[in-house]
Amino acid sequence: MVTSSLRQRLGRRLSPLPYYEVIVAEPDRLHLRSYPQANRNHALPSFISGGLLMFFAMVILIAGVLAALQELGFAVAGLSAALAGLLGGLGIQRLVGGYAIATTTNEISLDSDTFVIRQVSRVGRPREQRIARTAIRGLRLRPYRIVTGGLIRRLQPVLVLEMLVGGEVWILDSAAVPAALQPLVNALALALAMSVERVQEGQGRS
Repeated sequence: MVTSSLRQRLGRRLSPLPYYEVIVAEPDRLHLRSYPQANRNHALPSFISGGLLMFFAMVILIAGVLAALQELGFAVAGLSAALAGLLGGLGIQRLVGGYAIATTTNEISLDSDTFVIRQVSRVGRPREQRIARTAIRGLRLRPYRIVTGGLIRRLQPVLVLEMLVGGEVWILDSAAVPAALQPLVNALALALAMSVERVQEGQGRS
């Protein structure tokens, strides 16, 4: 199966807080960068689960060592070591994943020819997606409802800035307070020389 080059693969997100700050906004030129430490909250679940797995691995390993010292059998100690190793490996993976998320920076740039989303992290290689400026058909603002919260989940209304690329819809940013999204809306409209369509809640989606 071939993935369309116009399908968004980087930068897609929905949140009550804006993700991008405007660095440069001029006709035919744009530079956006994710706010410093913007991904830290998204990394917390990985850090917490990784830490818990490491803790349980240590408890199981210590229990196995104590069982061996009390001559309860090396089989118990071996099984404990194997289980601790498995949990420890999973914990390390979760911690590394959390670190990757926490250190990720996303940037969007636009010149007269190309729209670029670039993602850089301290873990792994940089990723980049490019599309021709001529493929961008329009901009629009649409109300959404997203699930937020920790143990208590709730639906939160947000306003989403979308970019129409060919037959695809790319999500650029979102905010619960419309005024917080306005600098980004103005920057995109100026750089692309496009007006921004406003879609009312309940209106059909394309």
